[in-house]
Amino acid sequence: MLVVRNEEAYIENLLNSILNQDFPHEQYEIIVVDGESTDRTPEIIEEYLNRYPGRIRYLSNPRRTLATGWNIGIQHSRGQYVIRVDGHSQIPDNFLSSTYQVAQRVPEASCVGGIVETVGTGFWGRVNAYVYSHPFGVGNSKFRTAKKDWEGYVDTVPYAAYKREVFNEVGYFDEKLKRNEDLEMHARVRKNGGSFFLSTKIRSTYYVRNTLSAFLKKSFGDGKWTMVASKRGAGVLRWRHLIPFAVVMSSLVLGVVSFLSPVVLNVFLGLIGAYLTLLIGSSWGIVKEKGLRYFIPCMLSFFLLHFSRGTGSAASFLSKHYWRNDRVYEERYGKKITNVAR
Repeated sequence: MLVVRNEEAYIENLLNSILNQDFPHEQYEIIVVDGESTDRTPEIIEEYLNRYPGRIRYLSNPRRTLATGWNIGIQHSRGQYVIRVDGHSQIPDNFLSSTYQVAQRVPEASCVGGIVETVGTGFWGRVNAYVYSHPFGVGNSKFRTAKKDWEGYVDTVPYAAYKREVFNEVGYFDEKLKRNEDLEMHARVRKNGGSFFLSTKIRSTYYVRNTLSAFLKKSFGDGKWTMVASKRGAGVLRWRHLIPFAVVMSSLVLGVVSFLSPVVLNVFLGLIGAYLTLLIGSSWGIVKEKGLRYFIPCMLSFFLLHFSRGTGSAASFLSKHYWRNDRVYEERYGKKITNVAR
């Protein structure tokens, strides 16, 4: 399942890779859900519909949000597993076969997925890709940071293969969330006793934003909507989500109080020194990969990622979306709740 909006730069290559999987073609269906794109995305999809008759089902998403697109695709799908691939990504020709093999080995897992190689084009794209692949940038997101062969249970996986019964048990994606709807839904899965299995045998590519402005906008939105999602259901927040918020808020408080207390000033300066040490150490790795001219921009990108996410998290408390959203699922799961998050 492919949920897209304005992805003309990526969708052609992605459709090619989906159509040419080494998995038997008669054993998987391709569903494209378009959120009323205003670029050439619909034209490109139409070209592929004509070129490959019967291979692609094309659906419209008038509400344009990812959660709505996911739900439309899920409700029209027929397979044993539902796999959603991001329009800003690319998959190898063994993606489906690798996913299916892992799913067969761990039938107890609710969802299986793999690791994501983050790629960027242009100067800032390469910088941002490094930042998005480093633990200092994304914390313990193993699907982004794993470099060696590894398999095991984690709290979430990207581009997951969901067992169909998962949606009968915990409901669909919350359509009131404009972003990070997967975090909230995955929290429901975990609360219901489900699990997520990650294997480095499953690989895909994610194309990071190639400008600072787009990078900042996405990071701010991620921070905001993670907090909004946490209001919709317990168990959404992990420590990696809270650290940027804690850093921004503590910096603000310590910065103000440091004018009144020499002790607090020393603590504040010590924390700044510790952060700079981590920032320099984490950024130095890009020098070995790309060269010295990437060093300062990498430090800036790390800082802006942390600052924008933390600021976005703080800004969520001023948002009507946060205060209008209540818990959407029951605390008990004694029965199936198919109407959740609709």
